[in-house]
Amino acid sequence: MNLNKNYHWIMLFLIWSVYTCFGLVSGSLSPISPLLINKLNLTYTEMGIILGFWQFVYIFTAIPTGSIIDKWKLKKSVLIGIIVMLISMITRGLAIDFYTLLISVAIFGFGGPIASSGSPKLVATWFNDSKRGFASGIYTTGPVIGNAIAFATAANISLYFDNWRMISVIYGVILISVMTFWILFSKNKITNKPKIQKNHQSSYRELFKIKTVQTIMILSIIFFFLNHSLGAWTPSILIDKNFSITQAGYITSICTLLSLISLILVTSMFPKNKRKQALIYILLACAIGCLGIAYTSEYMLVGSILLVTIFKISLMPLSTLILMEHKEIGPQKIGTAAGMFFASAEIGGFGGPFTIGLLREITGSHQIGGVFSSILCLIGIIIALKLDNNDIPRSIKKF
Repeated sequence: MNLNKNYHWIMLFLIWSVYTCFGLVSGSLSPISPLLINKLNLTYTEMGIILGFWQFVYIFTAIPTGSIIDKWKLKKSVLIGIIVMLISMITRGLAIDFYTLLISVAIFGFGGPIASSGSPKLVATWFNDSKRGFASGIYTTGPVIGNAIAFATAANISLYFDNWRMISVIYGVILISVMTFWILFSKNKITNKPKIQKNHQSSYRELFKIKTVQTIMILSIIFFFLNHSLGAWTPSILIDKNFSITQAGYITSICTLLSLISLILVTSMFPKNKRKQALIYILLACAIGCLGIAYTSEYMLVGSILLVTIFKISLMPLSTLILMEHKEIGPQKIGTAAGMFFASAEIGGFGGPFTIGLLREITGSHQIGGVFSSILCLIGIIIALKLDNNDIPRSIKKF
């Protein structure tokens, strides 16, 4: 294999590794949330705020970091993102109460956007149109695998060492290793420099005028509400239905790993002009699964969680592909567009864990949260119907 000619695959592996660390850090608290509630004297509402606070910070940091990625080279910007994520991982292991744990999670909101916006930027820069769908499916497995590792190991690490703080030590070593590989092997692709806009604020306004961008930004709130609320509270849902903390971690991890197959298949099998239909089908499946989470138990509950988990995961890459391939965005502006996507999406990313935690505390169960999530999915279907092909280049419409 010609290494230089195929270096885009090495770059894909490197950004996948970084995005896996993103999932590892973001998923490190959820599996031990019942333990943290007891150890740090937290309420369910406070735990919900903590689990969703980095998403809240994202709302304000995603657009600036997206712009930075478009202006700076990937090697430098992604390295900064890894360093900030490492600081977040270390400081959460030093937390002693609600506020110190909240601050450590907030720090992640400054580094995480660089990984999430940098990944589509790398795919748009290093891959041609025919391979972007597959590449997007691959890099999006990173945070899923990172979450799965956290769900499978965090509780066991805390039990083995009889100290939940050891999670930060072990996961921190992993982040340092990935950071080292990124420094040694990542490259900036040599391309003709695009025209740099002097006023980046006008770029935001111009992108926001596009109907597709507006619709995707609204949908992203629902997508991330569903994704982060279920990801944050699945162990708690299972524990409430008489599963042990280790069983809850294993089940969540297995469901998450099985969703990887769906992720790669969905992003690869739906052509550019069929992604609207894909979003609608996925939202319908998730609506059914959320009702199952609300009203079933034992094997039916696990099946409902699996149904939602294997489908919701494809909503984000499908959305970024729609933006990436838009004629007025492309590789030059995808960092900014992705920043806009994640800024709106994390309204749901923060609101999801907080709302589900609040409903759990008020009602004493996760049933109302499941019903509410199902209703949001149905609303998302109505909004997705407004997506059309008017903004897609004619060459794409022929397919």
